[in-house]
Amino acid sequence: MGTENINTSVGRPGEPEPRTFSRLYQTLANPVNELDYLLSTFKRLENSSNGYRRSVLRGLCSNDVVTQALQTDLPIEAIIPMSTVADDDSAIVFLGINYHNSPPQGRNVQDLIEHRNNHKTPLEKVRSIPSEFGLTNQLNENDTDNLFALWERFGWDREQIGNFIQSFGSGQKDLWFSGIRNNMGGLVAASTAEAMEFAGIKYIETTEYSTLGGYENRGLCTATVAGLVAQVLNCQQPLTTVITAEFNTSSTSAAIGASAGFIIPKIEGVSQILSYNVAVVDGARSNSIFENQPNADRGIPFSFLRDFAVAVLPRKNIENLYTPNVVEQITNLYT
Repeated sequence: MGTENINTSVGRPGEPEPRTFSRLYQTLANPVNELDYLLSTFKRLENSSNGYRRSVLRGLCSNDVVTQALQTDLPIEAIIPMSTVADDDSAIVFLGINYHNSPPQGRNVQDLIEHRNNHKTPLEKVRSIPSEFGLTNQLNENDTDNLFALWERFGWDREQIGNFIQSFGSGQKDLWFSGIRNNMGGLVAASTAEAMEFAGIKYIETTEYSTLGGYENRGLCTATVAGLVAQVLNCQQPLTTVITAEFNTSSTSAAIGASAGFIIPKIEGVSQILSYNVAVVDGARSNSIFENQPNADRGIPFSFLRDFAVAVLPRKNIENLYTPNVVEQITNLYT
């Protein structure tokens, strides 16, 4: 069972593919070493976007291409420098354009992350969850209701939840899960990660950070994400690995990610925001653009389309926070 049967976050490299919330999305399979290629490919994507709300192009670009692209009018939304994770001067570039007004929304999560006082390491975060809760990286059919309650806000339906549980249980490659159970065995917090390979790198996105109502403010979701990262790092990868996240600027996901070691790279002139990318029922007010319109996808109105900040787990934080010994200690806590 492939990712097409679940609510995939990363998609597949190659040709443009329709994505949720009226997006046309393309991830380039090969490295980009010429600016003209980036320009012409994005132009073709735009020309194919009739009927779509948004177009996004993602690719690994050489340093020269990035430097040149920043001097053009290309709509560069985000850049992840490969120097954050390896001895490499290339960068993952996100080009994005919306075919509607898109005023900024949410908070400045880059400032939030920079000024957040992380007094506890990820290992300490995991160890400090209340004793009546425990980490799990196992799922079964009995978890369907709770996982649906956790992920419905992201547009998952029950069939996709069932497919995810089946895919994960069958050992599907490049799929990770981290959860917290209460003392009755019920799933009360969860996160997941999904990987794709393109341009010679392994791109891993951590996502779907969520806590059941009534269980907030206990550090549970933060513990699942720290554990998720440890699980990913516990898997040896032959390719250069980039562990990423996209933080909803209208929610607390950036604070959770910061506690796990994620940062938002600072690039002059680049917002690092995927504008009105997907919709999430997050409890925040509706956006002003679609507030009174009927557009919806997967049961979620476009009025909940949000800005998302692109984040990465840098090598320095992996080396400082997730040493092999720490990874072993965290992964040993899973049942």
